[in-house]
Amino acid sequence: MRQWRFWVGVVVSLVCLILVLRNVDYREVISALRQADYLWLIPASIPLAATIASKVLRWQLLFPDHHPRVRRTNLLSALMISYALNTILPARLGEVARAYVIGQSENLSKSLAFSTIVVEKVLDVLTLLLFLVLLVPTVTLPPWIQQSAMVMAPVFLALFVLVLALAYQRRRTLALVQAVAGRLRGLPTQRLVSSLDSALSGFDALGSLKANLVLWGWSIAVWVTSGLFILVMMLAFHIDAPLSAAFLLLCVTSLGMTVPSSPGYIGVYHWLVVSTLYIFGVNRELALSFAFALHALTFLPLTLIGIYFMMRENYSLQRIEEGALTGHGVSD
Repeated sequence: MRQWRFWVGVVVSLVCLILVLRNVDYREVISALRQADYLWLIPASIPLAATIASKVLRWQLLFPDHHPRVRRTNLLSALMISYALNTILPARLGEVARAYVIGQSENLSKSLAFSTIVVEKVLDVLTLLLFLVLLVPTVTLPPWIQQSAMVMAPVFLALFVLVLALAYQRRRTLALVQAVAGRLRGLPTQRLVSSLDSALSGFDALGSLKANLVLWGWSIAVWVTSGLFILVMMLAFHIDAPLSAAFLLLCVTSLGMTVPSSPGYIGVYHWLVVSTLYIFGVNRELALSFAFALHALTFLPLTLIGIYFMMRENYSLQRIEEGALTGHGVSD
């Protein structure tokens, strides 16, 4: 199954690369890269760091109150390792690895850790879809963006409603599962209910209006700072486009990562950047040079920092991959 997903991703990436590289004047691409003002990287690092900090603070709030407070340093380490692995490994295995790493460092069950990541991803997608709605009055969205949003919106809204329902009806859900499992012979009922209880505790943060508002506030902070990073990078490349271009680019590239691709999102990411900037009349060669730079400056530093944390905590790629897929060493 994993090999099948890997090769599908490779094919999709190759197709996108062919589409984005054909009929391009590479001399102009190189010229645009040379003419960029890389001093803008200094102020660009501020919103990028703010994005990471916002993600760590939000993730900390997703863990239930009855657990000891999860340390931010361990959350940062797990998050950065997941970034590195998402770049290196196919099928976004970095997210599963993140649950494993934080489970190891904080002695938490993988089911609890992974459920907090599920909530995080749902909040991220819904926040980006909200941004798209807010962008509608300022830019005419092409059909391929509209259709993608129309497919994703009901799916993730339904998932959010389901998570809310489980958060508010946790006891009833557990009682129902216990009653059904108890009638089926051969099922380890208590272990099943215990694992489910641990997973559902990751939804506890959504159990109050105040907590919901705080989480939504941090989610908006995550993506506003991400959009500002793209905006500063556009200034570095002298791209004459409105603020809406930066945030549309943010939405398209972030939501587009759900598309199967090779590790590192090579090809898919570049095609999305060039296609989005085309909406604002940006020259194809300039857009491609910007895509190369934005991809490198988004993924390379985070990947290197993630590798540093792996080395610091004595994690090998094999150990993390095996632990993420089997849960070995983490209580369930």
